[in-house]
Amino acid sequence: MDMHHEEETIEVSKDFSFIDSMYESVSAMKGNLAHYLPLFFLSFAIKAYGLAYFNAQDDMTVITVAAVNVFGTIIQSVFILNFFFFAFEKLQYRVSKVLWDIPTYMFYGFLTSLLMILGVAFFIIPFFYVAYFYSFVAMTAILFDKEGESNFAITKKKVSTLGGTYFFYLVMVFIISGISQVVTNYAPGAGITIELIYVICLLLTLIQDVLTGVIVSLFRKA
Repeated sequence: MDMHHEEETIEVSKDFSFIDSMYESVSAMKGNLAHYLPLFFLSFAIKAYGLAYFNAQDDMTVITVAAVNVFGTIIQSVFILNFFFFAFEKLQYRVSKVLWDIPTYMFYGFLTSLLMILGVAFFIIPFFYVAYFYSFVAMTAILFDKEGESNFAITKKKVSTLGGTYFFYLVMVFIISGISQVVTNYAPGAGITIELIYVICLLLTLIQDVLTGVIVSLFRKA
């Protein structure tokens, strides 16, 4: 009985391997370049647009750049999440499905952000609780939705199943996101050439896309 349980534990651990999911993510990108490259350059273009107006003083320009960054990132996120889902499931990429997902993604993203804000306003622990268990509710809503079951419940169940692999993934995302924020918000004013910043942004875009594929792969297996 114990041996059987041990074999099951090893099998589950292997299924939820971060390295395996990363390999799966990279393979999907390499095997579907025609669909992936436009998404890659869209993500990079959003970063480049923000960098181009880094020193903007005009209020309207600042608002426009912020709006492009927010809505552009949402649209790119929905497209790239669906890209990996279709690639992993070996399904034909359907733009109509992606466009239909955008309002759903925005709704659940807003709802999760609201819960985090309320957590900060009233008590610190609920913020971390929401951030840990429900950061990917919007992704669940467009990729792993099940009739009759709450997307919040589905997300928490998957996060709990992934255990330490999920925690390691969050640490990686936190590090890469921090580096990205430094590059886009501080590097232009630190005397670093814009050409070098663009090269770094290209690499960060690639890494962030790989990590997106990893979380889709992990949630798909959980």
